[in-house]
Amino acid sequence: MKTKVAVVCLTVVLSGCAIEATSITNPNGRQGYTMNCNSGIEKCHDKSAELCPNGYDIIEHSNESTTIVAHYGEYPSIVNNEILTIQCK
Repeated sequence: MKTKVAVVCLTVVLSGCAIEATSITNPNGRQGYTMNCNSGIEKCHDKSAELCPNGYDIIEHSNESTTIVAHYGEYPSIVNNEILTIQCK
């Protein structure tokens, strides 16, 4: 039973690390991708290279921090939201 629980927990943790890219149309009419880079900007660059084997241009890179106040007197936490938008060459 402990093994099953450990496998399920590991699967949930690893699935949260995957970078998912959303296909978009950039203002210039060319296809691009936007992705959430909260698990690391390096992983977003790796995903960008996978999506664009001939290279890519960074259209926008934003990084915002939000403070979340927990309930019942817990300490507030800061959540970083980093988003990368690219266009294939």
